[in-house]
Amino acid sequence: MAKITMDGVEYEVSDGLTVVQASAEVGITVPHYCYHPELKAPANCRMCLIELTPPGAPGPIRQLATGCSTRVADGMVINHETPQVKAGRALSLEALLAHHPLDCPTCDQAGECELQNFSHQFGKGFGNYAETKKTPPRKELGPNVDIVATRCVTCTRCTRFTEEVSGDAVLGLTNRGGKNEIDIYPGIPLDNKLSGNVVDICPVGALLSTDFMYKSRPWFLDEVDSVCTRCSKGCNITVEHRDGETARLKPRFNEDVNGFWMCDDGRYGYDFVNSADRLRMPMTRDGDDLVACGWSDVFDRIAAAVKDVGGENVAVIASAWSSNEELHAVRRFATEAVRTSLVGLLSAAGDDDDTVYPGFTIEKDKNPNRTGARLILGEEVAEDAAIWEVLKRAKAAVIFSGMPDAELSDDAVQALEALEFLAVIDTASSALTALADVVIPGTTFTEKDGCFTNSQKRVQKLNAAHGPLGASMREWEFVKYAAEALGADFDYTDDASVTADLVASTPAFEGVTPEAVGERGYVLGSGEAEPETNTGNYAYAKMFWK
Repeated sequence: MAKITMDGVEYEVSDGLTVVQASAEVGITVPHYCYHPELKAPANCRMCLIELTPPGAPGPIRQLATGCSTRVADGMVINHETPQVKAGRALSLEALLAHHPLDCPTCDQAGECELQNFSHQFGKGFGNYAETKKTPPRKELGPNVDIVATRCVTCTRCTRFTEEVSGDAVLGLTNRGGKNEIDIYPGIPLDNKLSGNVVDICPVGALLSTDFMYKSRPWFLDEVDSVCTRCSKGCNITVEHRDGETARLKPRFNEDVNGFWMCDDGRYGYDFVNSADRLRMPMTRDGDDLVACGWSDVFDRIAAAVKDVGGENVAVIASAWSSNEELHAVRRFATEAVRTSLVGLLSAAGDDDDTVYPGFTIEKDKNPNRTGARLILGEEVAEDAAIWEVLKRAKAAVIFSGMPDAELSDDAVQALEALEFLAVIDTASSALTALADVVIPGTTFTEKDGCFTNSQKRVQKLNAAHGPLGASMREWEFVKYAAEALGADFDYTDDASVTADLVASTPAFEGVTPEAVGERGYVLGSGEAEPETNTGNYAYAKMFWK
């Protein structure tokens, strides 16, 4: 730890931090634009000026320094609010605003814009620039990102991201001096799988997400912490939602999993949540059609089918997109209510290899909870093509899916069509539901609480952004009532009760509690929770990463 003095108060802060990070650690805001803790610090915006007395200085030597490129040292004296610092920041801000348009009413960044915030907090309230402002047109940089160059303050965060993290270096500065602009190189669009991150790190609304553009003002959105479902990495995310609909997914900092980033597959791959094809009511088959029915009809038909064919002839197929809690409930449903050994795991097809960037890896396994499923159902559970062999030995089946864009092979269709009875729990109309006798509307990851276990065996928390859509039912609730129809009693009252039951009955999940999981997750077998910290990048993320 380093002992430093900031604004007349002595603090102990973590070694090796920049002044921006150390200040954030103790709750002091140092304004900045170009700085980001995961990128090199060019110190080009000059907004993070502080007054500094170096350690061991023989007298009251004071100098202006940039807080982004200065690291704290024991004995350092820092002042954030001297007249010299305030004047320097105000001049820097005036230069950055010289060409900036007053278009906050039409800017997607309004309400979460650091230029807007800092101009009120640190600016002079007027400018001396009287020349004609430059007005370059809005331009498409790639399929997911546009630029409104009039708003750009050339902080170069985005160019450094493409150089240091995505590695393709497709963004650069064109022209010189006051005519500097961020642009792509001719014929080379911003089209890598990390492109959306440049929108996150743009501090002023110059870079726009075409997915979110004009969708909602940020202050109308509520948000919850969750986990991305598009691969086994389990990137930490924030789900922003309004009126029961998911509006935007953004990465949430976790240095042990995804750092500050997430991939575009996860960021933009949530359209199934708001899809018009979402199932809203339970349905039963009437000839060639599926018609809406009541929940009692669903449970009666499932119970009757199990009785008719015998529980040992019923296959129960779980989903690698279900939470730990749901998987545990499904396991109990198969073994205690249906009383079958025909159990399988439905999973989405993956890539051949991980997609590796200089600063980020997208994992090839496209199932968010395959690791949790194997721990709960057993490592030898039938997966992939083997589940269709399980179904060929069955006369009836209950299949849990919830996987967007699921496809069925010819072998799968043949096995499913041969069943005497098929019940499917899914979130939307699919190839599976088209073959079902009973269809149960399920919930997506934005509508349920629980945990996923990522490829590191890290248990991470999902939080429901809003309630289930229509009459949709969370899987543990469906299992509870379906088990009751079969004469079994599952004493579940909420997600927490299912978690407690899972932990009590599954040795691999020993030590998993809400407190242990916390914000950063709990690695199974580690024996202790990872400490919650407010140091370094965590402190920075909580103060600036919105």
